Amino acid sequence: MIGRVINLDRAPERWASISRVAAERGLAIERVPAVDGRDPAALAAAAAARDSGLSPAEIACFESHRVVWRAIATGEAPLGLVLEDDIYLGAGVVEVLEALVPATAGLDLVKLNAHPRGMLVHALPVAEVAGRRLLRPAQRTSDSSGYVITRDFAGRALALHDGYRAALDVALFDPATGARVAQVEPAVTIQQRYADFRFLDEGARRTDIQPDRTARRPRVGALTAARREAERFWRRRLVPAAQPLLNLGRAPEERLAFRRIGFEG
Repeated sequence: MIGRVINLDRAPERWASISRVAAERGLAIERVPAVDGRDPAALAAAAAARDSGLSPAEIACFESHRVVWRAIATGEAPLGLVLEDDIYLGAGVVEVLEALVPATAGLDLVKLNAHPRGMLVHALPVAEVAGRRLLRPAQRTSDSSGYVITRDFAGRALALHDGYRAALDVALFDPATGARVAQVEPAVTIQQRYADFRFLDEGARRTDIQPDRTARRPRVGALTAARREAERFWRRRLVPAAQPLLNLGRAPEERLAFRRIGFEG
């Protein structure tokens, strides 16, 4: 499986970092030039998104992933690997990817990345791949830094996400869309911002998306802001504390668990 790495032209250091690690792991990758949120011409086709509440960088991120989906949807491989350029690849990544091919029946997306903050998942795995578990998230998740998408769903995602209802890393994995998602645990990729070790080369640019989310996103109304804050409080505080209550009356095969998805590699 060839990994498609989304990389800005003005961030060659990040491409150098992931190229080096991919070579060490024996993973073939190819570069996909990212849509640049600082280039107005590059976002001309997304002009209708200016009322979406997303920043230019977030819209550019969305469009960059859509470029990769088109390539996967029109290709011959049943699965496509999508990577952002600020991740580290674990030593077992190739073995996991090879094992995913027969294990993804009934799935649309498989998340490879670590979630140190944790998520609510179905306790019983749907499959095991190369000694790791595939767990079904029981809540909306985020982080599009490393995932596998089926060819069929890549085509569906292009139509499903022809607008900008939320940032890409939230919208893509929203169960409300009907997407069937699994999470690899332990994870085989991790973003620099979650890692406790430095792997990006010196001088590598920080992602443009994170600053934009707080500093440049258009102001939202009080009701929307309150709803978002309530969702964050639910995910980070109430869900872990309420896990025993969530399982009252559930059959063993339907029980839920709060897991901090760590990185191993």
